[in-house]
Amino acid sequence: VGPLPPSNGYRYCVTCIDRFTRWPECFPVSDITAETVASALVAGWISKFGTPLRITTDQGRQFESSLFRALAQLLGAHHIHTTSFHPESNGMLERWHRCLKAALRCHASPQWVETLPLILLGLRSASNEDHGSTPAEMVYGTTLRLPGQFLHE
Repeated sequence: VGPLPPSNGYRYCVTCIDRFTRWPECFPVSDITAETVASALVAGWISKFGTPLRITTDQGRQFESSLFRALAQLLGAHHIHTTSFHPESNGMLERWHRCLKAALRCHASPQWVETLPLILLGLRSASNEDHGSTPAEMVYGTTLRLPGQFLHE
């Protein structure tokens, strides 16, 4: 996602979503070179959840690079490319990008990196129409307590 307004040296986000649980991740990065994107994927997703069977990406230069191909091969993940100029082929992620961008615009602070963790908390706690559960319920088996709930207890 990006370019976004500069915030703490970051201008872009590398985003991932699990197709089954709908769990989203978003990693702020300063640039979208193959090295940066591969590093964000390993540090942000693979270190937490393990290696996915499939990695679906658009046909951006960073995903077409020999580095990214070698990473996918090393991980044993099948790298799937979406059709050029056809965002619907990765519709789940594109819809999530719309929600993420709308949530980022709603915050008054131009420092979006600082608001991102709470935005992700909210998006992970939102019910999904497809299976009637939140991504958090699918991953953790329970709902997450949101900050507003602390005031009512």
